[in-house]
Amino acid sequence: MNVAEPPPASKRGGGRVCVFADLPELVTFTADVERSPTDPTGRRHGPATRRMLDLLDETGARGTFFVLGEVADSMPGLVREIAARGHEVASHGQRHLPLEALSPALLREEASRARRVLEDLTGAAVTGFRAPYFSLTAETEWAPDALAEAGYAYSSSVLPAQCFLHGHAGVPARPFAWPCGLLELPVPVARIWGHRVPMLGGMYLRYLPPFDVPIMIRRLEGPLVWTYCHPYDLDTEEPFTWDREIGLTRSLFLRMNRRITLRRLRALHAGRLSIPLAERLAEARAHAGGGAPAPQSNGSAEEATVVSEL
Repeated sequence: MNVAEPPPASKRGGGRVCVFADLPELVTFTADVERSPTDPTGRRHGPATRRMLDLLDETGARGTFFVLGEVADSMPGLVREIAARGHEVASHGQRHLPLEALSPALLREEASRARRVLEDLTGAAVTGFRAPYFSLTAETEWAPDALAEAGYAYSSSVLPAQCFLHGHAGVPARPFAWPCGLLELPVPVARIWGHRVPMLGGMYLRYLPPFDVPIMIRRLEGPLVWTYCHPYDLDTEEPFTWDREIGLTRSLFLRMNRRITLRRLRALHAGRLSIPLAERLAEARAHAGGGAPAPQSNGSAEEATVVSEL
């Protein structure tokens, strides 16, 4: 692939010194295409996903979109558009449920159905899967077998940190292969203040103070770097809704600082190469050394906590 020479790192992001200057030249954009938890219409993720596509056109990036099966069922044209605009379409499962809410048989059934629907819509093989909430943990290590049986080649479902929700501190930060052969691409994390944080995505990308970002970039663990976000992270026009199911505090955190996400993603990807995760599997396998370590459900003494995987 012929790629234009990127501008000097210190000038990326609009001519000013960019807090992302020390990131590698290759950073893959990824997104989880799902409805906003605070959107009563259940439809805003369509236009918000197209806003993401426009951003990638602007920066020349190609990425991976993990699409929920329910979204593919209700918005098939959106899935076709993602593929037509040059991006990988991968699976986010059929429903936005953590893995522990499913049985191995049900995960295999739903993941197989979601993959077939996405392949029918795009006319391309769907090889990647991302669990909602990064919920592949020590308690759900049965999931890789089910995913491999459902026809997937790789997963991007592990947050390699101790977390009160869905972290898995017992696995490496680098890519690795599960015993069944499924390749795992863990969330990139960095340490700060004794904590391991997935700094390049979700609410972390929009809430981390700018003076902490360069420090954390120099501490990134794992050789395969990618970002992650959701359509609602860029939906600055969504009216605030207090979702009583998730509470006022979380509803506020989900809604605030969305303009920062757009600015930071634009600065992060400007002048860098982004290609889909499916095109980086050979690179990932080269870094994968053996399978995952034995589960450490309580984490080691040196492992740090993170607040949330959102």
